[in-house]
Amino acid sequence: MTGIALNKIQLLAAKVFLPFLLSLFSCLCIAQQNQVALVGGLLIDGTGAEPINNSIVLIRNDTIEAVGTIGRLSVPDDYQIVSTEGMTVMPGLWDPHVHLLYNGHPDFGHWFSTYTDQFASVTIPASARQFLMAGVTSVRDLAVNTNDIVSVRNRINNDEIDGPTIYAAGSALMPTDAPQTRSHILPVRDVQAAIDATQDLIDAGMDFVKILGAAPASQESMNAIVETAHAAGVRVTAHGREDEEIRVALRAGVDEIQHIGVGSPTYPQDLLDMVQARIDGGTPLYWNPTIGMILNTDELAADPEFLDDPKNFVGLPPEIEIDIRQAISNATFNVQPPTASDTIKRKLQSLSELGVIFTFGSDEGSFGHPASEATWRELETWVFEMGMDPLTAIKWATADSAAYLGVADKVGTISPGMLADVITVKGSPLRHFSTLREPVMVFKHGLRYK
Repeated sequence: MTGIALNKIQLLAAKVFLPFLLSLFSCLCIAQQNQVALVGGLLIDGTGAEPINNSIVLIRNDTIEAVGTIGRLSVPDDYQIVSTEGMTVMPGLWDPHVHLLYNGHPDFGHWFSTYTDQFASVTIPASARQFLMAGVTSVRDLAVNTNDIVSVRNRINNDEIDGPTIYAAGSALMPTDAPQTRSHILPVRDVQAAIDATQDLIDAGMDFVKILGAAPASQESMNAIVETAHAAGVRVTAHGREDEEIRVALRAGVDEIQHIGVGSPTYPQDLLDMVQARIDGGTPLYWNPTIGMILNTDELAADPEFLDDPKNFVGLPPEIEIDIRQAISNATFNVQPPTASDTIKRKLQSLSELGVIFTFGSDEGSFGHPASEATWRELETWVFEMGMDPLTAIKWATADSAAYLGVADKVGTISPGMLADVITVKGSPLRHFSTLREPVMVFKHGLRYK
């Protein structure tokens, strides 16, 4: 038996080392600007409009030049015709709540103590590439060392590595005087520190400011973060799994709350009154629920086989892949109580009735939510668990997300003049939503990566 066990480890090592070596000599990006005509597929344009059969989408360089149908739109002679028969053509997906530095390892303490110095060079680029191959062409990272994400974002923008367009919050600010050993969290011990740290994020070109660990004692620091960010035209989002976090964040005037906690069956009336007063006062409140990880843990515990999918490890060196695989095999799966779904539905309903605007996001990176899976799994949870219409879900994760990030005039729909972030999937996600799991083609800014 000992010999068999050793052989299994040897086989695993061979299995993960060979693809890594091969990947050094290949690049999935077809890095030439050209003119492409996607012809024949069902078109979902991201606006929420009814799909169009027998579509034609003309892509010229990085832009969608024209959209039409066979028999009504001519394809110029110098365009490369790519058949999309049997496929759905749609905008590249967005995921506005990700953590690129993680790769699904179940032990955060081990992850930070072992790999922090490899985040910018290895783990973040690996997650970025996995997202792009999964058809996610834009992400918003909500807690990562600022210098690391600036480095990776610049490399993607300069076409040095493959990845989605990245919007980022940089290091998350935690208003506390406790020491912090994790590189993606920056403690701010007083009001002046809060102002300085927020200004540093703004100066580094961060698109949002993220706050973790709000508490009543930190109210003044919270206020200072929001005031400093808003003065520079930068929005603030705050962690909100606990009721007290939400109260402090609302008093400070944050723009967006993250997560729906299941620790209590309902939101207290005083908290709902605060939400109502905020919206009645004319200031919108956005909320990013990230419910997939909570509601999918029972599936994860019963059938974790998808965590062994090789696509979850693309871009990682063999030693990190082996580490993650072995940690997963020894992990404990914490199944949520059966009341979790009802609790989430109840809380979402109460917020919706007050006029809260929900933003999409998967909370990718945590155990069970790898980059290659997280986005479509989160969307699927909304469709099958929450009853969201598939067309609405796609709009939420394309056009609506682009609008919230402030770039709806540039990207997020398949319309003339927009950036050509386009994916195709086999069949129709309106009938078989899991088709989003395996995109056939991925274009970002007109370049075909898959």
